[in-house]
Amino acid sequence: MQKLKVGITGTHGTGKTSLAHSLVGYLKELGFNAGYIREFVRDCPLPVGTEKENSAAAQTWILCRQLIEELEAVHKYDILICDRTVIDNYAYFLWNLRAGRTASEELQKIASSILDSWAHTYDFIIKLPITTTLSADGFRSTDAQWQREIDSTIIELLAEKNVKHNTIRIAPNSTRVIDILKILKLMPSEQQSLQVGPDAPV
Repeated sequence: MQKLKVGITGTHGTGKTSLAHSLVGYLKELGFNAGYIREFVRDCPLPVGTEKENSAAAQTWILCRQLIEELEAVHKYDILICDRTVIDNYAYFLWNLRAGRTASEELQKIASSILDSWAHTYDFIIKLPITTTLSADGFRSTDAQWQREIDSTIIELLAEKNVKHNTIRIAPNSTRVIDILKILKLMPSEQQSLQVGPDAPV
């Protein structure tokens, strides 16, 4: 089958990670060679995670890491699910600039270049809306206003860069997985024309 790269985008606290796990698990049950790349915010050696502990430099590190991980993983799987995309990662970078935090001209060029050259490499982008109240986990911000600001910036970037995407409804992951499979045209009833792997029936 043709390889697919699916990006799950949205602000923090919208359930991207749990949905990515559920989606990959279901795809594997269907027989697909599916995998996912996780988010890398917690790996960043620079202060990041909240609106107070953040910087353009940290977000550039995350953007570059996202790019590297996607380049590596896309060759391992027929269907790659990305927990985050360069679009939402860039939204945090842009938020820092708008908040008055400095970034060198070089960093700004790197970040904007990654966004412009990579935003359209996803075969499908799934946008998650804000769903639940943020809860403290010892790392991620619980500021609802910041969550909304990032969400608005993501929506702005998707429109500005003319990135095709599907916003899925607020629902349990089991329902969302089915919604996404329909978007990808990978529902079991539609699989007969697809080759699932070397042992796929003919």
